[in-house]
Amino acid sequence: MGLGLAFCLASGSAFAQSGGSQKCGGADIANGPFIYSTPSITQTTFNGTGGSSISTSFTITAPSKEGKNDPDVIDVFPGEGNDQVCWPTANATIGVLEISKVGDATGNPLLTPITLDPFLGVGQAIANAFWLTPASHRFGIGETITVNVEISNPNLTYADYGDYDIKLAAQAPGFGIGVGNGPHFFLSIRGASVTDTTPPVVSVTKPSGDEILGVIAVEITAFDPTGPVASGLSSISASVSSAGGTVSALPITLAFDHSLPEPAGVVVTGTGSFTPTGGTPGSTAGTTDAAAFTSGSRSGIGSYTIDAQASDVAGNIGEGTKSFHVKYDVAFTDQSVPNGCRANNLNPCAGRFKFTVKRSNVTSDGAFMFDHTVVVKLVRSDNNSVVASHVFGTGAIHQVVQIDSTDLVYKTTFNRGDLPASPGLVSYQLQVYFLDVDGNLMLQATSSSLTF
Repeated sequence: MGLGLAFCLASGSAFAQSGGSQKCGGADIANGPFIYSTPSITQTTFNGTGGSSISTSFTITAPSKEGKNDPDVIDVFPGEGNDQVCWPTANATIGVLEISKVGDATGNPLLTPITLDPFLGVGQAIANAFWLTPASHRFGIGETITVNVEISNPNLTYADYGDYDIKLAAQAPGFGIGVGNGPHFFLSIRGASVTDTTPPVVSVTKPSGDEILGVIAVEITAFDPTGPVASGLSSISASVSSAGGTVSALPITLAFDHSLPEPAGVVVTGTGSFTPTGGTPGSTAGTTDAAAFTSGSRSGIGSYTIDAQASDVAGNIGEGTKSFHVKYDVAFTDQSVPNGCRANNLNPCAGRFKFTVKRSNVTSDGAFMFDHTVVVKLVRSDNNSVVASHVFGTGAIHQVVQIDSTDLVYKTTFNRGDLPASPGLVSYQLQVYFLDVDGNLMLQATSSSLTF
């Protein structure tokens, strides 16, 4: 490697014709320059520092005797000057001969190329990035060799990024062989490839908490963080799923306060809604006993998650989620015990409970909801243990939960005598459950304590 001149003037290799006036004493002379093939790869680009080296190759052919050869005299290279010293072989070095900067860091051609010294500064760094094998060779007349070249990143500084034209060649000073038009390699040095790898920031801002059955407002905000390569916000989407998967990735249509795409740093808000089963204002599902919800046709109360996604122009995806519950609006309208129930007279004691079940009067119409999946559990206030439970039915009120279609109320009674024996009055609470959208019992409300 390099451009040093090699002078291997072995006296045993010299050929001199004494007594003749012709060049080389009348020997057959191989005139001309080295001849080169085109490299298998003629250009490459390195970005920033490091990176994998590349390999290429080309051939070099030494001059041959042109015309008729005299078999009685030796073939030689002519040597330099008019003396009689000529050579049957020629020792040559092979490497980077010329370097020119021909383009700037963005690939724009320079009006005037800049010539660099292969032995100094940037030129030397580029020359050292070319590893040639072999880097020297003793050529015979007309001999062809293959030169393998490995090119690595010269790791130039930012100020020296650009396009370079590098000429590779063989030199055999003193042997009368021209350098010839050696192969040119085009080397581009650029800054490190930098792309946007930061995803957008996404938040589900509505719903902010649990909701009452009705039209559920959804709000998504998103922005692409600012930075030197930020590409800007491209899209926002959202879907809703129930915890058990009965509702699965249901798309939510969003309206945006900005047109997409938007530059980095601009917060875009998308608004929309979804309505669980039974929450639509004016809908009849669940609003009469004939259209009541059942275990096979459940309402939309339950546990939900909104999944939001936003992508930037570069294709990075950011995500945001919000989990929440949708419940009925349950209100206890009566909790009472019969007159005469006291510590010394427990026989008439019983707990009477009435409650209403409605959908939202804010996001829906507040309609009373008929739901036959109701389950109520009577629990002790002191330890929350379940002592009895009732389900929907039309039988005796002390055994089931009835729905009064006239007064629009759920009602049930727990007789003291039907409960586990206790020595005195006990404080109880009533827990109200319904099957949710996924078929799980979901607590809707708990009464205040009632002692009987």
